[in-house]
Order: sequence, then structure tokens, then C-alpha cells
Amino acid sequence: MLVSFRPCTARDFRPLLQLIRAYFLHDRIPFHAATLGPALRTLLRDKSLGHAFLLEAGKTPVGYAILTYNYDLEYGGLQGMLTDLFVLKKYRGEGIGSLALYEIEDFCRERGIDTLELQVRRGNQAAQTFYRKAGYRLLGRIVMIRNIPLVRAKSRPSQRE
Repeated sequence: MLVSFRPCTARDFRPLLQLIRAYFLHDRIPFHAATLGPALRTLLRDKSLGHAFLLEAGKTPVGYAILTYNYDLEYGGLQGMLTDLFVLKKYRGEGIGSLALYEIEDFCRERGIDTLELQVRRGNQAAQTFYRKAGYRLLGRIVMIRNIPLVRAKSRPSQRE
């Protein structure tokens, strides 16, 4: 099967959002269109944040990838963050995910980015095996996150001198 890998434009918003919904359902991630939609539109407009890519068999969308940027001194500055890589179940096992990784790594290489980071859910053994075979390794760290309210709290915690 011949599959193409191409950068997304604003015209790809709807098919891309459908694929994102399928990925979130697959990985049991809460899907909030009211939050995701505007964030996706921003990413598609502002290439300084990153890029979205579409994988197509003919004209049929079969997967997508989202690459964003992070700046980390440990890795010499700019690094790529592969936040999403998803191929519809019907098309898995045919080398499409490997093609996407190859293209994304080449895209990063052309921009002087020599480190690519990604996250995999602990229970997703198939994805972990796929990424290990592609040369990715585990770091001795855990990911921690905190959502910061956009409305400032009324009082600040006291500071000791």
C-alpha cells in the first residue's frame, strides 16, 4: 500500500480532529473538543510551535503525527516532542508508523534538532515495543504535570526568609 506523509494545513483541520478523537479513544484520553479544537487551529497556524502531519493511503487519512518543540539545556537546546503518532487499527503492521518516524526524524534533522522525545502510556505494550525497535529508550524519570489555573489565586503562599 502506498502511503504519503505530508504537513497539514488549515484545510486538514476536520480529518485531523477525527483522527485525534480516534487516538484519544484508543488510548483512553479524555477528548474535549472545546479545548482541543482551538489548540489544533493554533498549531496549524503557528509553525514556531510545531507541525501536524497527515498519513494518507491515496486520499484516505489513515494516521497522523504531531511534533512540537521544547527547549532543554540537557539536550543542547531545541528538541522535538512527538506528542502524538497514531495509525488507525485497520492500517497497523504495514510499516506506516515506521514511515512516520523516519519522516519526522528527517524533518527534525533538517532543522538541526537532534533529540526527539515522546511519551507512551505505561499499559500500551505494543507502542512501547514499536518505539524500542525504532531505537527509543526509557529515561529514568517519570512525567509529572500540574494544570495551572489561568485566574490568579487571591493570596500567595508565604515565603520564609
